[in-house]
Amino acid sequence: MFHVELFSSSIATGANTFGQVTYVTADSVLQPLVNGVQVSATLTYLMALAGVGPNLVHVRAQSPSMLPFPYNAYSPNNRGGGFESPPRIWDLSTAPLPLKMTEELDIFATQNSGGNETEYVLVWFSDGQKTAPAATPNPAGIVLNNMMPGRVFTVHSATTTTVTGGAWTQVVPALDQTLPAGQYALLGARAYSVSGLFFRMYPQIQPLWRPGGICVQAYDAMDPPNQRFFQQGSASTGGWGQWLTFYQNTVPKVEFYCLNNDTAQELWFDLMWLGGTTTQGT
Repeated sequence: MFHVELFSSSIATGANTFGQVTYVTADSVLQPLVNGVQVSATLTYLMALAGVGPNLVHVRAQSPSMLPFPYNAYSPNNRGGGFESPPRIWDLSTAPLPLKMTEELDIFATQNSGGNETEYVLVWFSDGQKTAPAATPNPAGIVLNNMMPGRVFTVHSATTTTVTGGAWTQVVPALDQTLPAGQYALLGARAYSVSGLFFRMYPQIQPLWRPGGICVQAYDAMDPPNQRFFQQGSASTGGWGQWLTFYQNTVPKVEFYCLNNDTAQELWFDLMWLGGTTTQGT
């Protein structure tokens, strides 16, 4: 189980002079604490982080429980108005960093533009475990029974919502094809918008954590490997495990964080069919 939150603010120049990047509290889920975030009692691990900015150099995460060792400083990062391809992401999911519940986690960064500029850092929090899907992916017997649990497929959505630049905006997916009635697991995702930086799920049913990742701004840009269930250029599968489950009539909304007021979004959901159980939509 994992969840993402955003840090963003303007910091002064200086390639090795760290300035605090403050927690974005608008539409946040976790509790703010001073200029950082209070570590949740449920999500007590730092799973990953990814920074982007026009002239971003270093990103540093710090919390009291990391001492007396040096705070974790991460470089290289993404320089420009969008994520590079492949994106620079610090994925700790195979050995997430444990934190203490209720302590403050802060993000600091440096940049070398010659003047102030705004940086963006997405932080993934988790419970320390990758949730395995409830069925075996693409079991051999599925060829004889198409409705056998375990079928993995990717479905596409294209929408024309006008998002608000510099804020989280909800988008309602419009899937190209109707999902058969039943329950599904989300195992990975890709999101596209011309100035998109980040996306995250907005579930209609519990749990209400919002797993997400990095947007692409070009059709040939690469996703972070573990953001997808099947990884391009690799035979490995699984990624970050099961993100959430939903029914065909409760497909989660998606929040986009874009730099500008984009008017089009595309999504790809890596889904697993879990069975024919259904529920009333909300």
